[in-house]
Amino acid sequence: MPPDWSPPFALVTVLALAAGLVWLTLTLRRWWKARILHVRMDAAAAGEARAEAWLADQGYRVLERQVSRRCQMHINGRVAEFDVRADLLVQMGDHVAVVEVKTGEAADPRLPATRRQLREYCEVFEVNEIYVFDATAGRLHKIEFPEP
Repeated sequence: MPPDWSPPFALVTVLALAAGLVWLTLTLRRWWKARILHVRMDAAAAGEARAEAWLADQGYRVLERQVSRRCQMHINGRVAEFDVRADLLVQMGDHVAVVEVKTGEAADPRLPATRRQLREYCEVFEVNEIYVFDATAGRLHKIEFPEP
């Protein structure tokens, strides 16, 4: 005997299939976002390892990794704290520098987000120099912001 395809049964079946499809779509979307994040994190870690090796070959010594500084700003008269974190703090001789490691397009210091990040480092870290290491190209860029 064929299944009962009366209107209530058909409606429940369609709603269950739709709910399953929504659940599957959301699950796949979360998985895909996590996968992309994982790939980016792996690329960043590989880029930092490449930067450290390159810097060591040039005579730099890594003082700190993922170096963080606590900062404050005032928003409508109230103190708001935040952290600024750079990839590497390195030293060669008397010179201490912050090195930000970037891969791909983000390695271009002219990009607004990268440029603002580097400008912030100039304000926060008391170092002699700021660099961007392009991990994709294996190149170090010295960054200087002229005084206004």
